[in-house]
Amino acid sequence: MATLTRVRLCAVGTEDDMMTLCRALLDNCQWLDDDTEDRPPLDLPGLIAQVNHHAQMEGGDDCTFYYGMVTPHPYGDALVDTCRMKIARHPAGLWTALFAYDSETAFQPEDWLRLHRQCRGVPMLALHADWDFGLEKGMKIFTGGRVGDDWSRMGETWLWLLAQYEVGYPPEEAIERLRKLRVTMEREEFDLTIAELLQSCIDNLEDLAAHTSQPEMLAGLMRQCREEKDYEGLFMVQCRIAETVLWESEHHDRWVACLEAVREAWIEAEGED
Repeated sequence: MATLTRVRLCAVGTEDDMMTLCRALLDNCQWLDDDTEDRPPLDLPGLIAQVNHHAQMEGGDDCTFYYGMVTPHPYGDALVDTCRMKIARHPAGLWTALFAYDSETAFQPEDWLRLHRQCRGVPMLALHADWDFGLEKGMKIFTGGRVGDDWSRMGETWLWLLAQYEVGYPPEEAIERLRKLRVTMEREEFDLTIAELLQSCIDNLEDLAAHTSQPEMLAGLMRQCREEKDYEGLFMVQCRIAETVLWESEHHDRWVACLEAVREAWIEAEGED
């Protein structure tokens, strides 16, 4: 298969941050229609509608953002029919903007770093993985005008983005694909077995659910962090909320049930635990 990179990126902040983000997306293509002489300023739904409209003009009816909006001079690109953007209010009170797309080139964090800076440093987290397990994968964290790496869940990221945890396939079909993956993992000297990787995916989802299952608690924790000027603590809460979007925590039960079934079938077939 030709090279394919899959990306999910989430920005997290206030409603004003989401409006700033939409304005930046439009302004980067000189599409921002913000003449307010004869009408009120655009609200967030109006800005989202403008982003969607221009994206559909460039990429078709299913396109809800256009990669050229990220920066005026991008290093990367995207397959236009895969470009999706969803802005929503999280139950804890913050807003999130999820971008998802496929590309025939590697993930280019420089493009999103510029947007991050353009949007007054709104925190962003990105999961990215190449179709080839041996190539770069993992998480990028955009904060304070800089971008950093989180390599702690590289295999989990790949299994989620490129294989969607083998959801929708009988376990025996999943096992055949996982056997091919094992060959690559062994060649790359990856430090987990297939069974361990599947369990680590489960643990990641369970840990995320344990920390985000009570929105009221998260909202209270954020208020406390602001009052105490605990900006590191506030950022950690923001990251957890962004991760619920990146890992689609609303489907937690489905993901975990599938992973457990595949892991059980793998252990039975391969005798590996």
